[in-house]
Amino acid sequence: MIEELRDVLSGRLVTPADPDWGTVRPAWNLTVDQQPLAVVEAAGPSDVEHAVAYAAAHGLKVAAQAGGHGATRALDNTIVVRTNALDDVWVDSHARIARVGAGVRWGTLQSALDGTGLTGLPGSNGDISVVGYCVGGGLSWFSRPYGSGANSLRAAEIVDGAGARRWIDDSTDPDLMWALRGGGGNLAVVTSVEVELHPAPAIVGGRLMFPIEEAAAVLTAYAKATPLAPEQVTLWAYLAHYPPAMQLPEAIRGKSFCMIDAAAPYEPEALEEILAPIRAAGTVLVDTIGPLQSGDVVQITQEPLAPAAIALTTSTFDELTPELVATLLEYAGQPSLIFQVQLRHLRASEEVRHPGIASADPQAQYMLLAASVLPVPELLGSARQALAALKEAVSPWHAGDLPPTGLSSWGTLQDSFTEPDLARLREVKQRVDPMGTLIGNYPLP
Repeated sequence: MIEELRDVLSGRLVTPADPDWGTVRPAWNLTVDQQPLAVVEAAGPSDVEHAVAYAAAHGLKVAAQAGGHGATRALDNTIVVRTNALDDVWVDSHARIARVGAGVRWGTLQSALDGTGLTGLPGSNGDISVVGYCVGGGLSWFSRPYGSGANSLRAAEIVDGAGARRWIDDSTDPDLMWALRGGGGNLAVVTSVEVELHPAPAIVGGRLMFPIEEAAAVLTAYAKATPLAPEQVTLWAYLAHYPPAMQLPEAIRGKSFCMIDAAAPYEPEALEEILAPIRAAGTVLVDTIGPLQSGDVVQITQEPLAPAAIALTTSTFDELTPELVATLLEYAGQPSLIFQVQLRHLRASEEVRHPGIASADPQAQYMLLAASVLPVPELLGSARQALAALKEAVSPWHAGDLPPTGLSSWGTLQDSFTEPDLARLREVKQRVDPMGTLIGNYPLP
């Protein structure tokens, strides 16, 4: 039956009967054994319209996916629409806005901003799509001065549950815009977005690496420095354990470190002032802090771009107490199935430029992200247990919810949103997708 869809597409329909199904089917996160009904490799927005209209007419479901970093098994038995070919990038540096297709990655947009004195609001990985990031919340290097990625969303081209395409903003559909700003992928297939750009006349950033044996002192210095940091300064701290894999550089292979990553879009001297006591807290093994172009920001963390098997958990804190630091070191200070624990300093500006679902702009001061990178899928169960134990151990300091961008592949939207927000999301979905044709990584309960 689904073969009928092939005739109306400009792009490609791939089904289990096709010889390359095994390479097209998987998501980026290889711990999720994604089993869709079919994959549509959309050549343009009209293919998205055709796919959604076909699914609505035949009682099927559609899920949009650029890369699949946030994939879950909720996308099983759906038509997955890959949006990689929707790759247009348009920048108006005078108006400080960018319009990008749903396939555009943050690395591409940031590189397009080199030399403009502007930045978007990218996170840690340049391979994440701009659309997926904004719709999922998006916590950036520059969220402290400029807010979340969701908060920068000005307008969107969407395909609703009936397969109708339209351009919306706060003047034409404020409720749907509210929902798209961090509400996840259940409301519409977003084919392009318009996002705000922000002043970044003198970006500086990079990484400091310390011996893992000095982690207690370095994290203590980090805990003291972050509350004093001006809003333009962002600091992330890590406990990281690299496996003895031959493809890794010898300098880090099989070794463990405490690391501080830093970025500021202006006033480089402010960053140096905040980093000084952290540098003094330990032996600096690597120091890459220096001037950056906009396109360099997404490379600070050196995260892998190739598909990988990753499991994660998150939490939030308002204060990094000595007891919390000691707990982190107890559970993640030695090599284990937890490859890395990251602390992000989140909150600074209280300004919200555009209304969106509340947890997309979290109120907590810090976010914890703990990740396991698995060499074989069979370790997923053990990794989940280790991550769950860490999350339980730090639960006494938990300080509030995070948007869907912070959910694990086994999480639910109840982990991110209050019941009033969920109720409002349901109302919006009933209007734009009454048949329930569209589904995101985390279905709306």
